[in-house]
Amino acid sequence: MGVPAIRLDSDPKSRTLYRHELGHALRETLVATKAQAAREVFIVRHGDVGQFLALRDIVIHCEKRPNRSLKQICLGQTLIPLVTGEYSDSGQFLRSVRTLLLNAVREEVRNLFLVSASDAMFEEHWRHALLLAREDARQTSDTTGARGGGTAAAPPEPAVDSVEGLIRLLPQLDIPASVEEQYVGDSPEVRLVRFYIVRAAANRDTVLILGDTGTGKEVVARLIHSLGAGHPGTFIPVNCGSIPRDLLESELFGFEKGSHSQADRKKEGLWLAAQGGTLFLDEVADLALDHQVKILRALDDHEIRPVGAVKTVHVDARILAATNNDLAAMVRSVLFRVELYYRLLATMIRTPALHEHTGDIPKLVAKFWKVATHDESSVLAPGVVEFLKQHVWPGNVRELSLCLTSVHNLFGKDGIRIEHVRAVLNQNRQVARPHDGHVEIEDVRVHRVQCLRHLRRVDDTLRAAQVRLRDVMKGRSRVPATYEAIAAATEDRVNELEVLCLHPLLFYGPTPTMFTVVRRLKEKLRDFSERMRKEPELALEFWKKELEPDFAYALTMLFEEVDRLMKAG
Repeated sequence: MGVPAIRLDSDPKSRTLYRHELGHALRETLVATKAQAAREVFIVRHGDVGQFLALRDIVIHCEKRPNRSLKQICLGQTLIPLVTGEYSDSGQFLRSVRTLLLNAVREEVRNLFLVSASDAMFEEHWRHALLLAREDARQTSDTTGARGGGTAAAPPEPAVDSVEGLIRLLPQLDIPASVEEQYVGDSPEVRLVRFYIVRAAANRDTVLILGDTGTGKEVVARLIHSLGAGHPGTFIPVNCGSIPRDLLESELFGFEKGSHSQADRKKEGLWLAAQGGTLFLDEVADLALDHQVKILRALDDHEIRPVGAVKTVHVDARILAATNNDLAAMVRSVLFRVELYYRLLATMIRTPALHEHTGDIPKLVAKFWKVATHDESSVLAPGVVEFLKQHVWPGNVRELSLCLTSVHNLFGKDGIRIEHVRAVLNQNRQVARPHDGHVEIEDVRVHRVQCLRHLRRVDDTLRAAQVRLRDVMKGRSRVPATYEAIAAATEDRVNELEVLCLHPLLFYGPTPTMFTVVRRLKEKLRDFSERMRKEPELALEFWKKELEPDFAYALTMLFEEVDRLMKAG
């Protein structure tokens, strides 16, 4: 599913809202929409704001302030305005957005306007949009019948750019029972994933699985493998982020005896071990740039070279890859190689976040509860199921499953009440809340203070990493002792960043972009320190070409994140 949005009716006096998807190629969608329409207003979810802010060349961030209307903020902009801010009342929010559209019509302003709502408020209007569409359809039907006494008009078909519209265009396909049992749900989003699983299993092309943490990416990968034609070989999952950088090549490609100090024997790599089967590269976005090049070459040539080997080895393992990062944004930021991105993109499957298909929660609860209790006849009370349906699940399906397992482990399977579930959620410091946007204010403030301190430490560390280079880059002190001091100081900074990157949630922001940028910069600094000891002049060229732009980009992002935190209070 692309980025969800709620489109206002082009008539500012209309109260109808429409569900909309802005597509996976967000930049192209926004540019095309702006060019094709006189004016459009979309409500977007605050959790997706980071994806829009990354498009700085076409989107301008406008913060809502108490003494300024949306008209004053937006109508003078030439770029696409993205308005962020807090609204306490959903009705007032909607009236403000409709007033913006009315003013744009009156003043004949042609532009595309994006206004963010809190995730809870967005969900409310998203559900309301569907209800209004149904109500309008009934009113149209009643009017037609009253006028002519004829047959009511058929409801409009879903838009092609919606999930329902895409499913309508797809051919009929028999979905095996095993797929329906393991990837559970009746929503269009889940049915679309199941269709892609079956289609992908019919060939051996690479597959890129994108989705938030806990949305079942590995489940999808295992289903594709198990449904493969013939008798598939071994399924080998590899978490690219959990293997130390200097060991990953040996783990994937293997090594020859004597290739390094610990190589007292020859070792077969995981890629070769998956021969005839499937190699699942989980968290592929965590790969260092030099590793990305080697994996791309292996995909293109179907050959690998074990560490220390002279000859290459033919490999025939199907490659499935997955990540919860926005790979397209990483490609634009030169954090992921565009060639590898498109090489993995033979088939792309997006696993939906749980908030995109909350209607499937009762069915998921029934499955997970039976698994937790080992009792096919065990069920939860309807009130408990409804409570689980209303809870916000940032950890998605995985979090829901673990919650039910914890409930059973603590309280057994009989007489489970809402209080039992709430106790588990509170124990995990996850406050259960319906879609009313309520959060503990003090918890939010504490988290913001922690993030602010963390980001300032990151900023200090990055600036310290640049200090040693200033004289050398100006042509002074270019002697071996200085080079060694720079390498040692850089290693210290890398170690500091290593510790800071252990806490990705403290990088703030609605997306992992800030964390990803700093982590990539850390890896480049590690490369730089190694080069300084071997070939200092080439290392300095690498610094100027690769690291200086990255430092500028990272420090700018840090400044903006800190500024946003300060304004958020």
